[in-house]
Amino acid sequence: MSRRNRWQLLLAALLLLIGQMVHAQTCSATPTNINFGNVNPISGAAVSASGSVTVSCNWTLISLAPNAQVCLNLAATTPLSMTNGSNALQYGLYQDAADSIAWGSTSAGTTPISLTIAKPLIGTSANQTVSFYGLIAANQPLVPTVSDSSTVYSQAFSGAQTVLNYAYYTLTPPGCPAITTPATAFPFTASATVVNDCLINAGNLSFGTTGLLSSGINATTSISVTCTNNDAYRIALNGGGSGNVSARTLSPSGGGGTVSYQLYLDAAHSTPWGDGTAGTSMYTGTGTGNAQTATVYGNVPAQTTPAPGNYSDTITATVAF
Repeated sequence: MSRRNRWQLLLAALLLLIGQMVHAQTCSATPTNINFGNVNPISGAAVSASGSVTVSCNWTLISLAPNAQVCLNLAATTPLSMTNGSNALQYGLYQDAADSIAWGSTSAGTTPISLTIAKPLIGTSANQTVSFYGLIAANQPLVPTVSDSSTVYSQAFSGAQTVLNYAYYTLTPPGCPAITTPATAFPFTASATVVNDCLINAGNLSFGTTGLLSSGINATTSISVTCTNNDAYRIALNGGGSGNVSARTLSPSGGGGTVSYQLYLDAAHSTPWGDGTAGTSMYTGTGTGNAQTATVYGNVPAQTTPAPGNYSDTITATVAF
C-alpha cells in the first residue's frame, strides 16, 4: 500500500472517530410537573408554585469541546391557561422567583432558560438542575368548579412546545438563537385544583320602636354571600335564644317576658326561614364568584305587649356548600 493511501485511511479513521465522538455527546432534560395545589378563586389572591428541570450532558472520554450550552425553550400561547373543559384558569411560567422574566422560546423571539454545563474533571457526564416558577393571576373570581366538587385544571406541554437545544463548545458559548440542532422535547404538566368556598356576611334586623303590639310589624335585612362560581349552596338560620326555628322570641336583657317573631324567605311571610326542620326552609342558590344578596323578611305579629324594654335575639346564619 502506498504512503498516500495510508494517509487517506488514517484521515478517514480520524474523521470517523471525531464523528463518533460528536455523536456520543448529548444532553437531555427531565422536568418535574408543577402543581399549584388548592386554589380558591373568590379569595382574589395570586397563587405561586415552582418546578424544576434537571439537565444531563455526556462527553466522550477525550473531548475537544468540554462545555455545553443548553437552552430550554417553552413555546406556548400566552397568557397560559390551565383548563377543565371550556373553563380556563390563567397563569404564567417564569425563570425567576420574582415572576419578572417569562419563560420563553427563541422561536417566538422571547427568552428561553439557558445554562452552561462543564465536563467534570473525573467522569464523562454532569447534571445541573434549574428551577422555574409559576404564578396564577389574582382576581379570577369567575373560575368555576364542576358538579359541586373540587375541580382539577391542567395544561400539558409537549412536542414543539418544549424544545431542548444544546451545543458543545470550547471557549465561547453560542447564543440560544444560534443553536438550532439537535432538538428534543421535555414534556411536563401544570395543574391546580379549584375548590369550593363561600363567604357570608349578615346585617342586623331592627323592628324599630313601638308602644303596643296591637298590629304586626315588618322589617327586612340582607345576607351577602359569595361562593365559588357554579357551586350550589344553602343558608340556614338557627333558632336563636329560643332554640326553636318555628317559634323565635325576642327577650329583654334583664329577663322577663318575650316578644314572638319569625323570619321568612319571602315578603308574603309564607315560608319560615330556618334550618329545614319544624316546617322551615333554607335559602338556596348557586354561586357566581361575585357577591349575591339574600333578603331576610322579619315579622312581629300582633300579640300581648310585654313590659317596656329593649328586646333582642341573636341569630346565626350558616352557609353550607
